[in-house]
Amino acid sequence: MTSVTRCGHQAFYELIKDCGWKKAFKKPVDLVIAAGGDGTVRKTACQLMDTGIPLAILPLGTANNVARSLGFTGSVNEILQSLRSGKGRPSDVGVERSSSRRAYFFEAAGGGLFTDYFPAAKANEKKGDSPEEKLTAHLSLLRELAVNYSARQWKLSIDGKDISGRYILWGAMNIRSAGPGLHLAPKAKTDDGLLDFVAVREHERESLIKHIDAHLAGRKERLPLKPRRFRELVITSSPGAMHLDGEQWPTKNRNREPQRSGVTITVKPAALRIWQIAS
Repeated sequence: MTSVTRCGHQAFYELIKDCGWKKAFKKPVDLVIAAGGDGTVRKTACQLMDTGIPLAILPLGTANNVARSLGFTGSVNEILQSLRSGKGRPSDVGVERSSSRRAYFFEAAGGGLFTDYFPAAKANEKKGDSPEEKLTAHLSLLRELAVNYSARQWKLSIDGKDISGRYILWGAMNIRSAGPGLHLAPKAKTDDGLLDFVAVREHERESLIKHIDAHLAGRKERLPLKPRRFRELVITSSPGAMHLDGEQWPTKNRNREPQRSGVTITVKPAALRIWQIAS
């Protein structure tokens, strides 16, 4: 808060963990800053959809996939100083629907390996570790899971074309990276009205493991996959749960089991405005 006011901004803040934090979005503001990781960004962005109020990000999480993909890569002070100039630009949002539910995503939705990785990563996090230590631990865990993870049969179609097959993982990407900072869709754009479909089959397992190893070694190598841009992805049968921005979807409760079929993934163009820092 002090850093924001020192940079010449009149500001107030709310903690997402506090009750009633959503009421803050009823106040008249010119810009909302999400200070945190990808989870905080997602919760904030959901409140700003279709409002026209731009979103800026202070990347304080572990992977910071959304922040990095949208250009918020400097230090906190550098980003705050740069907010003096700039403008809002449109950004697409992913939509996942079943027969009875709908949810939005800003990173990725998918199935397979990541669906099991995300809860395991949260359970294994150690308090007090730095973001760098957490990211290394997450990458190591993902590598361990990927070695023997079973490919599963998914019945899918993209824009009416059948792409069913056995996948270790697949994802509908709205941004370039997902999970522990893996660059799965390096050419993904958030303003083209399209999503990127990325998938790993059994014969591509070794490429995925080598890509994770490169990240562990500090090398930013591209995964040799060929993402496919699309408008609509339909899952007509699935062998298990799916994920949405790092969370299982649909969420389990006492009365409902996760949706196993009839899921459609599309894009909602220009549903959000992102503050574009002037260069």
